[in-house]
Amino acid sequence: MSKKLIFSSLALILTATALILQSSVKGQETPSTNGLSLSPPSFELSGNPGSTVTNTIRLENMKSSPVRLAVDRRNFTAVGEDGSIGLTEDQGTFSLASWISVDPADVIIPPRSTRTFTFTIKVPLNAEPGGHFGSLIFRTVPENTLTGSGASVAQEVGALILLRIAGATVENAKVESFAAAKSFYEYGPVVFEERVKNLGNVHLKPSGNITITNLIGQKVATVPLETKNVLPGAIRKIEGTWDTKWRAGQYTATAVMIYGPQNTQLANVATFIVFPYRFALIVLVVIFILFTFVYRSRRRLGLAWKILTSGKA
Repeated sequence: MSKKLIFSSLALILTATALILQSSVKGQETPSTNGLSLSPPSFELSGNPGSTVTNTIRLENMKSSPVRLAVDRRNFTAVGEDGSIGLTEDQGTFSLASWISVDPADVIIPPRSTRTFTFTIKVPLNAEPGGHFGSLIFRTVPENTLTGSGASVAQEVGALILLRIAGATVENAKVESFAAAKSFYEYGPVVFEERVKNLGNVHLKPSGNITITNLIGQKVATVPLETKNVLPGAIRKIEGTWDTKWRAGQYTATAVMIYGPQNTQLANVATFIVFPYRFALIVLVVIFILFTFVYRSRRRLGLAWKILTSGKA
């Protein structure tokens, strides 16, 4: 094999290796703001039938001009499995909006200043035990819409309220599915997805971890699962990510989550494979080229070895 062919082959291998091993860096987008900020963005409260629950929320006007705000109240339900919600005025088993009053309900906030709002929840005596869910919507009221001088788009920010009414509550959940996002990975990170369904009448917030073991049962990693609310009747996707890179073999992931005051357990198992086949192919090609070179040059190498050991040409 000529030197030119050897150097060309090695150059090709190095180029392919660089292309495979390079990692692309994705830019992170900074979320845009409409100039209004709520704190806190959500509440998890509890109460009894006939009780009154009071809390406060702060809204900051980050704009350089004053804004007029009106406060709306809506119920919300889960939409899809990714945590999206749908606002509605319809009344149902888990409704809350009609129990809420806000003070002030209409106010002008000066530029770059903050206003505190007080909201009160009056729980009816006949309120059904379990979860009730509502939202406070802070909506801008442009001056030109009040005077009829032209069209304008209102801006809205909202805070979620999850209220638990004491009584005959039901906490029950099941795992609809658990698996790695792909059954085969060339390299990490490995993303896991657990779909939890709430079968009860109160929202749940499961928490837990994924234990990863290799083919011989050795523990290689522990991956935390996200902690997210799951509304009654809804299915919620909960993810965990194994931040690893180069791995090879079959692995088993065991997810264990707990929820509720009794620490009820949810467990499930999934398997997946990680194998860097392109990198392995490059290694095999390198070995093959080296073996071929040594094999074809064996006579010259043998002669060189003889000279080195005997000292004779």
